[in-house]
Amino acid sequence: MMFIKKSSFMIAVVILLFMAACSFSSPAQTKPVSQKALFVGRESGGDALVIKHLKTMGYQVEVIADKELTAEKAVGHTLVFVSSTVNSGKVSNKLKASPVPVIYAESQNIGDLDLSGRETDTDNGDFAGKSVEIQAPEHPIAAGLKGQVDIYKENGKIGFIVPSAKGTIVAAAPDNKQKAVIWAFEKGGRNSSNEVLPARQVYFYLVGGEEINQTEAGWKLFESAVAWVAGK
Repeated sequence: MMFIKKSSFMIAVVILLFMAACSFSSPAQTKPVSQKALFVGRESGGDALVIKHLKTMGYQVEVIADKELTAEKAVGHTLVFVSSTVNSGKVSNKLKASPVPVIYAESQNIGDLDLSGRETDTDNGDFAGKSVEIQAPEHPIAAGLKGQVDIYKENGKIGFIVPSAKGTIVAAAPDNKQKAVIWAFEKGGRNSSNEVLPARQVYFYLVGGEEINQTEAGWKLFESAVAWVAGK
């Protein structure tokens, strides 16, 4: 009988200690509130993979079609992602004066911001390949990667722009350093029309349909681009 009472007492003590530990757990252990991303594109196809990655990063994602985009729709979001599946003419320069940072995967829209020229296949476009060359390994978007990096598992379309404004070419085509495949433009910088842009802008090479072709390194670059443009 003494053994049973002693065992019951010990069990009760363990339970009380567990409850006390729970009640004094650190607030830092609480899962952070998700931030909001506005995704301009589709909910299906390759866009769905990008949306999935944003959600994995802790973002609540609102998806709208290109024709629905307005500067007002961006308000309240941490960032905007413009897919290359959009009609660039419907996106145009709607977010040029927006204080919300933007990642553009549609190369023609960089011209609408006066951050590059507008000539297709000269100022913007895509090329076939699976690798890029890191040009600014010290930049946060480079995510510690250096030299030539395979962003695709197999050859695919890699988008590019030729910047006309001061920014950082994080990665470029392996055979042409002027063809930026990842380009970062800081808040407060001036475009080629000498206008000050109120938020960070990033061009990211991901052509629609190639999302499934992305390597782990490619997604690492994507995630670091999201973190940088959002100011993290």
